[in-house]
Amino acid sequence: MKIGNYELSRREVRLLGIMAAVLLAFFFYHVVWGKQLPAYREVRSRLLADQARLAAAQQAAATAPSLTKNAEQARAAWEATRQRLGFTLQGTSAFLDAAQPRDPALRILVFKPLPVEKRDPFQVYPYEVTVSGPYPALQDYISQLESLPALTAIHNLKILARQGNAATVEASFIIDLYDLGETVPVPAAVALFPGGRADSFAPPPGVASPVGGGTVTASPGQGVQVNSSQGSQQAPTKPGPAGSPPPASSQPSARTSPSAAPSQPAEEIGGTPAYTLPRQQGGRLVPGPAFTDPPAGNGDVWLDELRVLRNVGPFFVLSRPAALAGMNLGRSIGVNLSKGQTKAELKVDLRGRYTRLQGYTGIDDSFANSSGKVKVTIFADGRQIYQGEIKPGDYPRYLELPLFLVRQLTFSLEWQAGDTGSYDQLLATLASIHFSRQP
Repeated sequence: MKIGNYELSRREVRLLGIMAAVLLAFFFYHVVWGKQLPAYREVRSRLLADQARLAAAQQAAATAPSLTKNAEQARAAWEATRQRLGFTLQGTSAFLDAAQPRDPALRILVFKPLPVEKRDPFQVYPYEVTVSGPYPALQDYISQLESLPALTAIHNLKILARQGNAATVEASFIIDLYDLGETVPVPAAVALFPGGRADSFAPPPGVASPVGGGTVTASPGQGVQVNSSQGSQQAPTKPGPAGSPPPASSQPSARTSPSAAPSQPAEEIGGTPAYTLPRQQGGRLVPGPAFTDPPAGNGDVWLDELRVLRNVGPFFVLSRPAALAGMNLGRSIGVNLSKGQTKAELKVDLRGRYTRLQGYTGIDDSFANSSGKVKVTIFADGRQIYQGEIKPGDYPRYLELPLFLVRQLTFSLEWQAGDTGSYDQLLATLASIHFSRQP
């Protein structure tokens, strides 16, 4: 091989070939293998990922009509549930207006917004609140906040008595306002909906608690203790609807025989409904008077004045004040339960006119030696808002439940085996229960 005037030997030609092969291998390793191949692999992986996203987008586009329909159905279901639960108050401005105390005796010292929190799926607006005033006014304010048509939660409640003034307290708490936007799923809102107060929220002993114009010197849920001397019992001044005469001082009837239950009124199945509770008369139950709407006005309404939609038991109006742990409570409803008749149910028509229920439940002292006890459950439009237990000889349970926009209220009582006793019969009572009207 000859290059120009120089004649290459065979050995030199072989060396040039080897050198060219080495250079070619070096170029392939550093350029093709080291740079181009990784770039190719990266581009190829991106292409595969884009193809997967494209396939997912095509699948989502194919289901878009059904997703739109499901979203519309979910929005409609949420709106219906929000209206059914009474969540009609929307926005912080409306909430602040509605959160002003209705009792002028209660003063707001602090109402400070705290940092907004995100509690999936809710946006929560917490407020720090400090108030001062009479204890009954504070109790009414707590009930007012719980009855607002909004999803709220009260926590960190602290109550302090003012020195030198036992009737004035200062309370601080945090109230959370849950923002119910359209993106909030219905089950989450239903799960967080407050189910009513299970405790009595009873004031400390010695603090006056006027309700409905009356005044009692004992705590709600404890009543006024009757004089224990024989032959003398004094009926307490009972909280109740304004303008109603106080229950007359009356000695509870002598302890009845466990087997002596009032006979039930004759009822014709399929006959004309009475819509009222039967009454006790001469040891028997007789049908009540024809139903008439409660008197107009802003006064409270007794339980026995409401339209009765269902009465299994039956429940009846007592002819005397209920005697509960030595206390007399007027305008009371009773039902006889025993091991042979374990369940009773009373449904009344509220028509969304009332905001709050107040009263007591307990077992009448005429059956204080009974071996049974009773589980009391209260439903508002089918939603449980209270559950408790009453036993013979126990103090009556105080009830105070919000009823905003509730149309039908159901009392469900169930007899259960209790402790030692002489018989299983008992008389369960709904005592002095009354309802506050819409303002």
